[in-house]
Amino acid sequence: MPTMTLPMAQTLRIAKIKEHIGAEVTGIDLTRPVDEATRRELYRALVDNVALVIRDQHFTTQQFLDAAALFGEPMANEMEKKKLAEVPLVSHVDSLKRTKDGKRIYNGATWHCDHTNQPVPPKFTSLYAISLPDSGGGTSIANARAGYAALPDDVKQRIDGMQTVNVIVGSAAKVFDGDRLKWQQDSGREPVVHPLVPTNPDTGAKSIYFHPSKTENIVGLGPEESQELLDELVERTVRPEFTYTHPWRLGDMLIWDNRSAMHRANFDYDPAQHRLLYKIIVKGDRPR
Repeated sequence: MPTMTLPMAQTLRIAKIKEHIGAEVTGIDLTRPVDEATRRELYRALVDNVALVIRDQHFTTQQFLDAAALFGEPMANEMEKKKLAEVPLVSHVDSLKRTKDGKRIYNGATWHCDHTNQPVPPKFTSLYAISLPDSGGGTSIANARAGYAALPDDVKQRIDGMQTVNVIVGSAAKVFDGDRLKWQQDSGREPVVHPLVPTNPDTGAKSIYFHPSKTENIVGLGPEESQELLDELVERTVRPEFTYTHPWRLGDMLIWDNRSAMHRANFDYDPAQHRLLYKIIVKGDRPR
């Protein structure tokens, strides 16, 4: 990866974390002006490496939003209760939130792509660490582009052209969320259909793309049979060489390509300790 000299004596360094996924960015303060050449370099590094870890940032909420906007137009999280009042385009992932009966919430515990129930889902998702447990609580990201490429040809032929029917919470979802089911029932929203194997417009490469909890079914299959196929695809494509688990530290901004990655949260930490991340999603195109 190249080294670039930036305005005000910043020196951008981008180093791969693993062969197939992830790069670490150092030597840049995103609260300071970023020129167009640097913005393009960061964007290309994200698309090429699927995920970027941008170290040693010290953001206010608005500065985090401004930094994420370097990668595209931020879009609203459809879950109103997660939005920050002062900057609504920023939402939170808060481990201390509980269900109405006091149970721990395991949002994001399964491998998924974000917001597949929206007609135009985000192309990028970014997180910024605010408070962290003493250990654990990493975010795992898998290169779904490499995973698809590694599938046997007969599996590719089987799934190419398949379409998923996406809702707020699928009837066969293994992670059941009563609040989201009520939201779905009250919303009257129509299901959204997306290709199971879309093409990333920035790379021209195919990738598996789905959120199992938001998949009602695959067109032509029932809900249970659909979940079995999605489970099979996760088992085949989420391989150690394609996966990076980010061990958080304060000052980290993590951003990944939602069109070419699956991700999940890890709940291997003391639930009494606080894990608080700010989240921004960046507008993309309808998957094709």
